Amino acid sequence: MTVQSRANPFQERTLFRFCLAIISGLLLGFSFPPSPFYSLAYVAFIPMFYLFAYSGSYNRIAKYSYLFLLVFHLLTVYWTGGYSVGKDLWMMIAGAAVVFIHPTLFLPFILIPFFIRKRLGLIPGLIAFALFWTSFEYLHSLGEYSFPWLTVGNSQAYDINRIQIIEYSSIYGLTLLIFAFNILAFLLLWKMAMGQWKLRSLPVTAVLILLMIIYIGPALYGKWIIKKESIESGKSVCVGVIQPNFDPWDKWGGGAREKYNSYFYQFDTYIDETHILARYKPDIILWPETAIPFHILLPRYATYLSTLQLLVDTLQLPIFTGLPTIEYFDSLHAPATAQRISGTEIFAESYNSAIFIQPKCIPGPIHRKSILVPFAERIPYAQVFRFLIEPLKWNVGISSWGKGEDTMIYVIPLKERSASRFSGMVCYESAYPNYVREFVKRGAEFLVVLTNDSWWGNTSGAYQHASFASLRAVETRRWVVQCANGGISMIVDPTGTVHSATSLYSKTRFIGDIFPRSEKTVYVKYGDFVAQFCLVISVMLFISAVMQKKKERRASNDLD
Repeated sequence: MTVQSRANPFQERTLFRFCLAIISGLLLGFSFPPSPFYSLAYVAFIPMFYLFAYSGSYNRIAKYSYLFLLVFHLLTVYWTGGYSVGKDLWMMIAGAAVVFIHPTLFLPFILIPFFIRKRLGLIPGLIAFALFWTSFEYLHSLGEYSFPWLTVGNSQAYDINRIQIIEYSSIYGLTLLIFAFNILAFLLLWKMAMGQWKLRSLPVTAVLILLMIIYIGPALYGKWIIKKESIESGKSVCVGVIQPNFDPWDKWGGGAREKYNSYFYQFDTYIDETHILARYKPDIILWPETAIPFHILLPRYATYLSTLQLLVDTLQLPIFTGLPTIEYFDSLHAPATAQRISGTEIFAESYNSAIFIQPKCIPGPIHRKSILVPFAERIPYAQVFRFLIEPLKWNVGISSWGKGEDTMIYVIPLKERSASRFSGMVCYESAYPNYVREFVKRGAEFLVVLTNDSWWGNTSGAYQHASFASLRAVETRRWVVQCANGGISMIVDPTGTVHSATSLYSKTRFIGDIFPRSEKTVYVKYGDFVAQFCLVISVMLFISAVMQKKKERRASNDLD
């Protein structure tokens, strides 16, 4: 008997069904940072599952799903258009595309489970929904058009106790756990509403116990592990963080004279701030993403590079900073985003980079950002869509960065002839679990994130980005230090607990101690095996549903 043939205990009005889709979107959206209501994710899919169970056509489930996803996007990524700032038309158009077009990418991963539901039944369909969604999250973290920002597990970043399990499963395992709770809770409500289960029956008791285990179990484990992980041993590294709070629109805009005056003023500000922090004798000082906004490594800026190197040599204090770097190519080897130098056959490619400058050493090595924000920093697959590069530049002209290929491990000398190894990421790169994992797998003992989250005003974006540091810290059990131009700068310990967090749009500086670690978690060793398992089982369920359809056709032909 199909779901549609059973009595429906709820109203079947169109408005009611659309309201259910909206409610699911609201619940899921309000579970994401900066909202403190992260537990809403554990029930967010229940209204959507009702629609999934009772919709009879692909057209209907597609409409309800899109509405659910649209509301979800409106609440979580509304800020991507920079509407509160309103300084770039292209940025606002791109932000609208994220809200209205990006939800369509989820639809195949809902429609295929719907097909499975129609062929194999409701419970296999619900399981397929969870597996296909988790598989999509994993697949959507791969390639140049990736955008893992909306992974369901990311909603739990503030729930420090329950996220402790991701050192084994990564964020995708947490997504799967949330789906398990939603599915069981829906089945409980559905079966009771249909009169198939009684309140004091064995199935109800069993499901309630499972729900308690799923929700309370990770919290209890988290409390225990946090006590264990909070005990640090070994030598510490004292880190200094500078947050200058420069307006990024002023930083990159303006005429030539104003622009370079701004560049050199910013450079001098960092020099002054570094002198102040040096009094506290840190082991390293961090400057944020593109803190040096000009190509300081070029010969024309040799004076400024000498000034920086003299600062480092005099203070005996290394600096890790963001900056643009450049590489030159001939016409045969130039990447798609490289710009031709007027009057020559030479092409120049700029990279959003980070560099480690140490006393009495040649500056370097350079980390070139390899995961770039789609469209905002680089046209995805630019080598194919060359014609889009020029018309889709931001007004500030920073949307055609080159794509780096390196993952650097830096060695920082410490006192008493010891040393520690760290890796640096630039902005958006910290949203990628497997990318961060690779740094730790190669030997990074602590992690640094240099970022500039000041483009979008005081909106959710900076808070969401900052929350990723807690997730990456737990997955790898590493200390993470984030240095942002205008906030949020902070230190995150291996339990995901945030220390010394700064306010948005404030000028400040601070120092703090972190403790390098060398042990590797299950996730660091084995990667996204949970997501890959979901992908394999998803394919198997789809094949089973196709085979079932073929059997039904054969049976129908035999009857004829």
